[in-house]
Amino acid sequence: MSQAAPAGAPPVRRMRADAQRNYDRLLEAAGLAFEEHGAAAALDDIARRAGVSIATLYRHFPTRQDLLEAVFLRIADTLRDQAVELLNSPDPFQALVEWLRLHLESGATGRGLAASVMSAKLQDGSAVNTSCNEMKAAGERLLAQAQAVGGARDGIDLGDLLLVVHGIVLINEQLPTSPDRPERMLKVVVDGLRPAS
Repeated sequence: MSQAAPAGAPPVRRMRADAQRNYDRLLEAAGLAFEEHGAAAALDDIARRAGVSIATLYRHFPTRQDLLEAVFLRIADTLRDQAVELLNSPDPFQALVEWLRLHLESGATGRGLAASVMSAKLQDGSAVNTSCNEMKAAGERLLAQAQAVGGARDGIDLGDLLLVVHGIVLINEQLPTSPDRPERMLKVVVDGLRPAS
């Protein structure tokens, strides 16, 4: 995750190596805890998993919301980077499908995160808003490439497509499901992307 300062803010100082390690371990532990217990996972459990004190957790993330947003940012930045990498794929449609699958998987690991950071996502200029916009822009390029080669039909809005994928995640969070149901549901979405023959 980048640690760039928001526009107009003083630049963020680089962390000492040990502080950066603790920060990274906290994000990793929080991601696992949120996957298992949702956004309400116990912070002391996260600190323990990371091998740091609760004071260290609070030094890096003064509030639970700060931690939730940092984990969400890491996921969104990873999805953006994956979309950029997939732009070089020889099959643009399969690249788009792979990116949607990665979205589905990341949504499943970030149980409750999207809802927890929604207000920050909607706040223009917030780190979450900026990261989501960058991720969406990279995804729009993937969709445009798939449409340009006839793999995906015209008239599809990426925002709508992502809402459907996120809906799959939410449904499968709330209902008892078989492990392959999200993938089956994604296949229905993918089939709907193809031009009519």
